[in-house]
Amino acid sequence: MTQTIVNQGGGDPLEEAKAFVAKWMNCMGTVQEVLEENEQLKQRVASLESENAALTETVEQWKNNDEWSNRVTYDSVVEQIAACEDAKERDEARKLIEPLLKKSQVTQFRRDIKRRVKELNEEGDAYSDKLVAQVLEASAGKGLIIDAKWKWAGAYWLLRWACNYPVDAKDFCKKIGSLEMDIAAEYECSYESIRKICTLSFMDYDPRRMDAVRVSKNDQGMFSQCREIVLKLVDEFQKSSLPQE
Repeated sequence: MTQTIVNQGGGDPLEEAKAFVAKWMNCMGTVQEVLEENEQLKQRVASLESENAALTETVEQWKNNDEWSNRVTYDSVVEQIAACEDAKERDEARKLIEPLLKKSQVTQFRRDIKRRVKELNEEGDAYSDKLVAQVLEASAGKGLIIDAKWKWAGAYWLLRWACNYPVDAKDFCKKIGSLEMDIAAEYECSYESIRKICTLSFMDYDPRRMDAVRVSKNDQGMFSQCREIVLKLVDEFQKSSLPQE
């Protein structure tokens, strides 16, 4: 190779040899960098393949774990059906779901719904009619929580969930009218004043769990006002149910 460089003539053979060696070293350096980069890529590919294998295995475990996957769906369905206040609606919903369950699950499904309904009823029976009357009488009037007839819609929203008061607005007003209260006529509960508000969708959600309430843009203003009424009434109920000193 040295003889070839010498035979190229012209220039200084030593300088040309140095230049050749420099180019050769530069090429070798580039090759080394490529080899190192290639090794790094191989390691990354191996790591990703390992991660993918682990994820695939997890997904397969979830697919095969019927008890886990069914439990999530099962519990949520029981909760939603049990939350239906009307017994007929609960029965219709249950009949729709039962065919989708295994035979061994149907009996337990019915038991769980009955158990959850009982729990909801017990949770809802927090305030007696006497206490409700006491709080509402002290809350209806000028400058008070219910200072306009439409604001009974807020009381309706709370009491239908907290005390199992009638869902039908007309029946609710009859229930309120049956309580022993002394309220000025201009502030009494009126069906005509609340009937439209009571049909709004957010009324179908438990106001004691505000984070679960979904509200349309059109209903947002009324929701905010009813929410304020509910919170104030709850505060009054809690104060009134405390032991008297």
